[in-house]
Amino acid sequence: MDSAGKLFHQVGYSKTSLADIAEDSGVPLGNVHYYFKTKADLISEVLDHRKETIESWFEELEKLPNPKDRLIEMLGNLEGMKHKFVKYGCPVGSLCQELDKERAPVSKQADGLIKMHQKWIAEQFRQMGGKDADALGLQLITSLHGTVVVAHALKDPKVMDSEINRLKSWLKKL
Repeated sequence: MDSAGKLFHQVGYSKTSLADIAEDSGVPLGNVHYYFKTKADLISEVLDHRKETIESWFEELEKLPNPKDRLIEMLGNLEGMKHKFVKYGCPVGSLCQELDKERAPVSKQADGLIKMHQKWIAEQFRQMGGKDADALGLQLITSLHGTVVVAHALKDPKVMDSEINRLKSWLKKL
């Protein structure tokens, strides 16, 4: 599962074969085929795993005392992953784009991860008393994903630094 998630992120879903996943994981190809009859079965499991990872991340962030701190910490966590984002793009966003272009049946499952993130962010704004919590959540998630796309295209981590610092400053003023 880890190898599949890594390769789908680094190489892309369409360019990754089950044989590539077997080789990267050190698992015989026959075993991969036994558990996952098709690559579509595997991507669905990878997406489920990513959902669980994101939910665990949210649970950790929820331990912070207030929603503003949670959002700022979320930005700090993303900033810590900037070199991966610059090199490969967003592991969720890039997969959503690729699966949507292919009209893959699991594209809605992938899109659901971004919707889940947006909903969590909006809830933080709601807890801060934001009247436009949904709009603010959309604004923040689009800023984040846009920043990752531009940083990846330019291969420049400073793009991430600049935008995350701007977003942190914006949040502190709310």
